[in-house]
Amino acid sequence: MSPRMQLKQPNKMSLPQSEWFYPFHVENIPSAGKTVKMVAEEPYLKAMTERLGILELKSLAAELRLTLQNGGHILNITGHLRAEVVQECVVTLQPVQSVIEDDFEAWYADHDKAIPFNRAKHHMKAIEEGDEMPILEEKDDPEALIDGQVDLGEVVIQFLSLSVNPYPRAEEAADCLAPSTEAEVAKPVVGTSNLRPNPFSALKNWRPKD
Repeated sequence: MSPRMQLKQPNKMSLPQSEWFYPFHVENIPSAGKTVKMVAEEPYLKAMTERLGILELKSLAAELRLTLQNGGHILNITGHLRAEVVQECVVTLQPVQSVIEDDFEAWYADHDKAIPFNRAKHHMKAIEEGDEMPILEEKDDPEALIDGQVDLGEVVIQFLSLSVNPYPRAEEAADCLAPSTEAEVAKPVVGTSNLRPNPFSALKNWRPKD
């Protein structure tokens, strides 16, 4: 067949490259599942630092367990991550270093080959009743695989971003603040205790009128 007669192939969606690009083909997962250990190197740490909006990501490692379900069309990922981060104190603006450890779980599916049953069931019910599609659990509405792949680095970044403390404080932060309203509220009132008030205490001295 001459070049002019060649048929054009449909364009496939390519996997977007994240700051820690770690593509993995689902077809490489055996029936017993696969464990993947990841350690981010310096160039990736720097790129992820900018995305997370922190001062420095000193280290990041993760261990993921990948298993296939529903005839190999649905991917379940469970994992554990550990990161050393440096953030800016919201009070003193000094660097605050902390260690983050977190467990996570994610679900992916090849939407061209399989639609999770629960998702399809809720979708049909919404159409029949004229309601909006309800928010489902992730395993019932998994993210889409792209060209049979998943970016494991992106998975870890997303869960790390959820674990980063949005209001980091240095140990010296308390010395820079005026007496906290929170501390005043926590201080017990004279003649009372720290116990939660009984909603029926006002009735204890109640007597019916003659």
